[in-house]
Amino acid sequence: MLIICNHVTAYDGALIEYALPGRMRRRVASAMLGEMLEDFRHFRDPDSGRFMLFGPAAYWLLTALYNVFPLPRRRDFQRSFAHAGEALDRGYSVLVFPEGTRSAVGELAPFRPGIGLLVKQAHAPVLPVALIGLGELKAKGRGWFRSGKIEVRVGRPLRFGALLTEAEITEQLHSAVAALMSSNR
Repeated sequence: MLIICNHVTAYDGALIEYALPGRMRRRVASAMLGEMLEDFRHFRDPDSGRFMLFGPAAYWLLTALYNVFPLPRRRDFQRSFAHAGEALDRGYSVLVFPEGTRSAVGELAPFRPGIGLLVKQAHAPVLPVALIGLGELKAKGRGWFRSGKIEVRVGRPLRFGALLTEAEITEQLHSAVAALMSSNR
């Protein structure tokens, strides 16, 4: 299945995988910003563009430990969609952050339209997930060491009919994650 979630920090993928049942956790392929992975491979810090000695080690650890694959923001995303489809065919769940970027304060941003296309091409159920509490922990001026409450809310798997457009699928997915973020549990 496809797993979609709001995106707040660089650690979201690991937090989501930790919250999943063990047998599912071991079979997740995570989409990661392709440009960031490319920077790591070429000794560049993705934020500053400066030299990063441990960039290739970060690349290797991410791809080996978290089974990440590149999902570029600007171009060549069809190759990544094909990789996601192959992973689904092999029995993996694919984790995607449809906002396309991390939120500065934990609010849900609009989803990029590609998620509707991916869902339509994959013909797989979609599991909406929401990360709650990371925005407050990420807030500026709070220092390195923070305490707080983080919650991972997992919704019910969704299926979409062939007659829905990519835009309608994208809107329904956004609504599903927004509902998880705003529900009181």
